[in-house]
Amino acid sequence: MFTPPPSPLPSQSFELSKPEMTNDTPTHANPSASRTHSYQFKQKYTLTLRWTIILVPITLIAIGVSTRFFIHPTGFDGLSLTSIHGWKSWTKSLTDWSLQERHKPTENLLRLAVASDTSTLPFIKRSTPSATPTPTVPINPILPTPFPQPYDTTLSPNFSTTSCYNFFVNMTQTDAFLSCRPFSLLLTHSQAFIQVQNNITAMNTDIWGTCNTALSPNQCDLNMAWFISSLRSSCVTDLSNQNDLAVNALIGLQAFDLMRQVACSVDPTTNAYCYIEAVASSDPSSYYFYQLPLGQTVPQITSGACNSCTKSLMSMYRAALNSANATSLTGLQATYSDAATKLNNLCGSSYAQSAATASSAPPSVELINVGGAWAMLLAVGVLSTSIMSS
Repeated sequence: MFTPPPSPLPSQSFELSKPEMTNDTPTHANPSASRTHSYQFKQKYTLTLRWTIILVPITLIAIGVSTRFFIHPTGFDGLSLTSIHGWKSWTKSLTDWSLQERHKPTENLLRLAVASDTSTLPFIKRSTPSATPTPTVPINPILPTPFPQPYDTTLSPNFSTTSCYNFFVNMTQTDAFLSCRPFSLLLTHSQAFIQVQNNITAMNTDIWGTCNTALSPNQCDLNMAWFISSLRSSCVTDLSNQNDLAVNALIGLQAFDLMRQVACSVDPTTNAYCYIEAVASSDPSSYYFYQLPLGQTVPQITSGACNSCTKSLMSMYRAALNSANATSLTGLQATYSDAATKLNNLCGSSYAQSAATASSAPPSVELINVGGAWAMLLAVGVLSTSIMSS
């Protein structure tokens, strides 16, 4: 039988290894080593802080430079399909580091229609000046029957959609619209109202009728709000296509309440409607200011516009532009500033106060905000990285 050999004995030279003392092994406190480590940490922290102070300003400068190219429209103008910039002008703009005017924010379609092309707006006819003294506000006059109404002529079939045409037909035949006698639309879309301006007494009666309706002003405001909503939904395509009738109707409906206040404003010194005084005057300068909410600009004026009624009118406009409903007054938004400047240049610097005419503009990117945000993020990143590596 085979007997296995005995197991080899351990070598005599083998010795159990003893644990070595390492730097990680707790030892008795060494004051000298602790002071050395503290000094090294402070030195590294000081170096990190120094680099951060140097890098943050450099980062801000780099962001400012890149912001000019990437956020300023110069960088996008070269890629735009409608760009009119040639290569020479484009490269020249890159080397021009002077302050440049920011591109104007894109406005909504109605704002563009009002501000850029006033030829499509309805012409506000002014009557022949009368030698008859301006009548005072009448007391319960007999109103004409029928009372002048907007769109009293045959509606043009030039609509993009049947729904929009049907909206106008229904609106002009409903009492909820006719009973409110909207001055904002009578002034531009009523042949009967325009023609009666040649008779200042009859015009005075009609203005009284627009100020004294069977429906309350609050109810009429609600009615007009409903028509505005219905017009927007029924005339989507026509508004998009800048159909003159649809666009101007929307502007007039939105200005209903303001224009009612304007028409009913009374000159306290004469007890006459300010509008009637403007119609009867041989100088049309004051009359032009009644068309601002409808998007028509003021042409050349004379000192005849420097009167208490015009000043009161501009105050009403300013209050409207600073109100919560300012965004809907697209016509006035586009015309007030220019009119105020012309009036102040002629009548005195404080005749018409400035207003927040930019309140309805879409929000635009502020370059300083964008750069600041990136700078803050990058600075935090640099600081965090430096501290983590310390």
